Amino acid sequence: MSDLPRPSGSWWAPSTKHAKRTALGMTAIVAALAVITWSVWISPSGPVSSAVSRALGVPVQEQPAPDVDAVQAKLTAAQQQVWALEGKLKSTSAQSGSRGDQVAQLQAQIADLRSQLGHAQSLAAARGGSSASGTTAAGQGGAGGAGHAGTAGSGGGATVVPGKGGPSTDPDPTTPVAVPTKAEVLAQQSRWYGLYTAQSPFNWAEYDQVSQQVGKATNMVGYFQGFDQDFNASAVQRSWTNGRVPMLTWESRPLQTGNDQKYVAGYTNADVSGGAFDAYLTKYAQAVRANGQPLVIRLDHEMNGSWYNWAEGATQQNAPGSFVAMWQHVHDVFQRAGANDYVIWNWSPTRIDALGNAKYQTLAYLQEYYPGSEYVDWVGMSGYYRKSAEAPTFATTFAKTLGQLRQVAPDKHILLSEVGATESGAAVTDGQKARWITSLFDALADPANSDVIGFAYFSETATTIVDGVRATNDWRLNSRADSLAAFVAGIARTDTDYDLQEVKQ
Repeated sequence: MSDLPRPSGSWWAPSTKHAKRTALGMTAIVAALAVITWSVWISPSGPVSSAVSRALGVPVQEQPAPDVDAVQAKLTAAQQQVWALEGKLKSTSAQSGSRGDQVAQLQAQIADLRSQLGHAQSLAAARGGSSASGTTAAGQGGAGGAGHAGTAGSGGGATVVPGKGGPSTDPDPTTPVAVPTKAEVLAQQSRWYGLYTAQSPFNWAEYDQVSQQVGKATNMVGYFQGFDQDFNASAVQRSWTNGRVPMLTWESRPLQTGNDQKYVAGYTNADVSGGAFDAYLTKYAQAVRANGQPLVIRLDHEMNGSWYNWAEGATQQNAPGSFVAMWQHVHDVFQRAGANDYVIWNWSPTRIDALGNAKYQTLAYLQEYYPGSEYVDWVGMSGYYRKSAEAPTFATTFAKTLGQLRQVAPDKHILLSEVGATESGAAVTDGQKARWITSLFDALADPANSDVIGFAYFSETATTIVDGVRATNDWRLNSRADSLAAFVAGIARTDTDYDLQEVKQ
């Protein structure tokens, strides 16, 4: 709601005070409508005039096609300004501050220019012009949305080309970015290796540093947004420019909400499913479709825990069944907007055996949160090794949850959507974190886990508050030399179905 003062009455109100203004206003509106109507009817290139003229056999004066090259040059200049500005922003502040305002203005300009460019190319193509090529600006998509690319993988699936092996680059708006379709991403035969770092995909510095230390290029990148942020096309475009599938964790709350705030007024599941965010969701979905590049959306993750505002419970003011209704509603809004052709929906609960409450660990409880097979493309989970008293093994962290996921959604592949091992307690001194990492790759080589299609490692230091307990954990995979060495050895294995490029030093 705006903080600007509002007049007590409306200018069109039938009061003596506003009568004169009302009359003038109505006259202006009528005059403007008349001009618009007359312009549409008499314009030589207008749709009504053209139709009438053709019906009467009168020659229609065709307007020259817009200059495709000139529009493309403007689009390139505007897009380059966006890359320059957004490269200096953190993902958590990309929508705020004076630089964020500049970015928003430029993005609006880009949307208009893209519309002009598409119109110019369509006209030129219809008239046989040489400038009407199928090439589009990065992220714009072609006639079918996304450019379809990728090398053939085993089993008929396409393989997404991972990072270029060198420093990450920003998109060049003069060069189209070839990306696979959603179907090709889903059919990929090799596994996914993703990273979360503090500023990626808006700033690749730390991401590239970790990748160089690991020696293998990733093919996925994770980042976060809240319901107070519009779709960020550059995040998706930056990811695909470097051969990485973007995975957005999208939270139905303002992004800066503290993890200890379980109830956020106006952001309950019922608010979302009841239509309070429909205008926002529709705009977001339309932007996803207009961008024309696939992305993974991990909507309201870890819903089976108790710490987020979308969990069901009295504290959150969310009734039983409200999460499923919310998820399905968001999915349906995207479906109506045509955005689901580009979205891979990832339903991702948290590790069940670390929830404490026995009720939360039951299969029936997890099933209550599942939106249904037609609303989900991948299932996933968050799995962290937090306590040094636990055995540092894949089975300890993942086995019980994987067992339930396979019962809840037996027809879905599983992505370990957010994983990490802590750097605290005994793990600091006796190499437990390194052993946990080795166990992760041992498990990926096990045929029993062939339905696990990869993982995204949370390589950050983070402070969280759960049930009033504050904890700071160093999850970074390069936090210690032995942990990094274990990861380097694991990702280089040839028995884990990874097909990754070497990173150039």
